[in-house]
Amino acid sequence: MPQFDPSSFPSQIFWLVVAFFVLYQLVVKLVMPSLGGVMESRQRTIDEDLAKAADLKARTDAAIESYEAALAEARGKAQALLRETNEELARAAEARNREVAEALGRRIEEGEARIAAARAEALDGVREAATDVAAALTAKLIGDGPDERTTRESVDAVMREAR
Repeated sequence: MPQFDPSSFPSQIFWLVVAFFVLYQLVVKLVMPSLGGVMESRQRTIDEDLAKAADLKARTDAAIESYEAALAEARGKAQALLRETNEELARAAEARNREVAEALGRRIEEGEARIAAARAEALDGVREAATDVAAALTAKLIGDGPDERTTRESVDAVMREAR
């Protein structure tokens, strides 16, 4: 094998250095600039994407804050509406209770008036019956009864004492 012949080593080393230098120059002049451009392009794209992501995050945060503010406002309005409705219902119930109390008061007064009238009528009936009984008993016991006016006055006096 000729490549292992020690007399050919210097020429092989020469060509190795020349090939290495040519390949090195090709890489530096052709590959590195395009590779650098690709890397710069990728870095720009990454930076732009990060900027867009930051912008979208800021927008999202703003939208979330807006949503939370609107939600808090809606909750506040709902609470106010609920409170207002409860107050209206309480006022309506209170008015209805007053109406019922007034109607019951009138019915009680009417009932008391009917009771008083019935009592007065019953007392008149008792007075008449007591007058008749007293006159009849006096007539039976004495033989001659007192006049009607005297008997009534006596019964009225006894009834006043009984009260």
